[in-house]
Parts: sequence; structure tokens; C-alpha cells
Amino acid sequence: MITIRYDSGDPQGDCTYEILFKDEMICKFYHHRPDGLYECLKKAADAVELSEWADRVLMDDANGG
Repeated sequence: MITIRYDSGDPQGDCTYEILFKDEMICKFYHHRPDGLYECLKKAADAVELSEWADRVLMDDANGG
């Protein structure tokens, strides 16, 4: 299960979020809440794609895992 969890910041402004896979925190990203859900999800996807976690998953897949 993937979770986007509020970490810190102004709940009505700039915030930091964590992305967790199962219970493992894989990355963080910043989002300005008034920009809406669409922007939040785009930033979350970009953060995961740029994370070391994504590199590990791709490497594992390439190795047959």
C-alpha cells in the first residue's frame, strides 16, 4: 500500500509530505496545499520517480526479482 502522509508545515499553505510504501518511508516532497490534489499527486509521483527507492526497484526488476 502506498501512503502520502502530511509531515509538517502550514496545513493551509506550504507543507512537507512523506510517501510510504507499506511502512517504509521512501521519499519526501513539498506541496503548496492551495494548488490542489492534482498538483499534490503529480509532485508525489515525481518524488518517487527521482528517489533512490525507485532505482532499487528497477534494479531488482532488471535482476529478475
